[in-house]
Formats: sequence, structure tokens, C-alpha cells
Amino acid sequence: MERMVATKTLKTVPKISVKIWRPIIEKLDQKIETACLRRDAYLAKVLETELDWLDQEVSIPNSKASYDYVFERLDQLDRKLVSLALPPELTQHLNEICARKRIVRDAFFNRVFLLLAASPKVVDTLLFDDNASRWRTEVWSENKHDGPFFQNGFYPLEPMIDPFWAVRCGLQMFADDSSLEDYVEPSMGQTIRLQMSLAGEPMPADSLYTTIFEQKVMGHDLHGLSCFFPDWRIPNHDAAKAHKLKLDEILGDLKAMP
Repeated sequence: MERMVATKTLKTVPKISVKIWRPIIEKLDQKIETACLRRDAYLAKVLETELDWLDQEVSIPNSKASYDYVFERLDQLDRKLVSLALPPELTQHLNEICARKRIVRDAFFNRVFLLLAASPKVVDTLLFDDNASRWRTEVWSENKHDGPFFQNGFYPLEPMIDPFWAVRCGLQMFADDSSLEDYVEPSMGQTIRLQMSLAGEPMPADSLYTTIFEQKVMGHDLHGLSCFFPDWRIPNHDAAKAHKLKLDEILGDLKAMP
């Protein structure tokens, strides 16, 4: 009698390659190892939440000039090639968002990895500026009976992985909603809420993915970690020159006031 030999086909998860700034990936890998987590599996759970936020918060597509500028700034950093095993549906969703909003995909990964790896003090400095000393207290006071940490107490084997919920809540609490107005985004034809710059250019509301990191680290600016970057912030761009002229005109009018 022939012996039946059972064979088992292992399901492999496709890998994608990204280049991450070395200080970021080294710090993140250290924290992941300390927490006894599997990095790629954890990242997949994070992306399940964050991709929808990315699409929502970057409400205005970047221009081609903005994409090229962010790509060039990111390329100035010493980056390490990293392979990530992610479910193909997540990768496809991310690629679709990045194409539609003209987001540099590696800029998104570097930004997410930085915020996951950074110390609380660094997060405070990057995102909260004048509110750095009090945003955590106010978020706790407002949400002490809510949020993923509370839900995970009810479902310990099915935890909600939403690492930026408190940061996002803090940004929303300190946002000036009175400065937002309705705007019809021409490429999508959708009405969205946004703010205007001092010179009248449309800008997405301040959020986790639209706040520009103004600080410098080890002599490098962090513009290469931007998911949204306005043309008027690009050095020597025509929009930057027009923005300066408009501000000079506004300031000139102020000086002329009696």
C-alpha cells in the first residue's frame, strides 16, 4: 500500500523595498525588539488605520514640483534599504493614494517610522510647538475613558493598533477650526474644509501628515519627510516668489494704516 505524503504550501507575503533614514530605522528596530514585536506584522496593523488617515488629511494633491522637491530633499539623507513584508492589498492601497495625491511613498514611510521611533520630547517638538508642555494633559483629561487603550481592555486578544490616536487628538484639539472654509478641490471636484495661507493659497488643515517639520537634525532639514508640501515653500519656485510679493503687499498696506 502506497504511503500518502502530505505536502503543505506555505503562503509567502510579497515584499516591498523602501529607503529609511538610518537613525530612524536603527531606533525603531531597537524599540520593536525591546517590545518583542514582529516589525512587519505590527507595521501592517498600523497601516490598516493610517492609510485612510493619510488619504483624508492630505486633502489637496501635491504638485509635480512639490513631489520632486520632497524626493530631492529625502535623497539627501543617508538611508538604508529595508524590505517590508506587507499584505498586497495594503501595498496596493498605499500606492493608489500616493499616485492620486502625488505623495513620495518613502517620505510617508520615513515619517511614520520617525513618529513610531521618536521619544515623547521629539514628538512634542515636531508637532506641537507652543503647546508641547500641555497637550498630553488635555488629551488625557478629554479622553481618559475613551481611545484604543480603553477598548483594548475589553478585547485583549484583538487589540486596536492605533499608535497616533492621542497625537492626532491633540492636534485636533488645538486646531483653529474657525480658520477653515469650504473649498472645491479642482482635480477631484470635491468640497473639502481647508485653511488659507496669509497670502491666500489653499492649504490642508494642520494634521499628522500635513504639518511640516521645521526643525533641522544633524544639519539636515526634514522636508523630505513631508506628505504635503506647498509650492510656495519651494525655494526659487514661481509660487514662492508670488507668495513673497503678496505678503510684502499685505505688510505694506498695514504700514500705511494710520
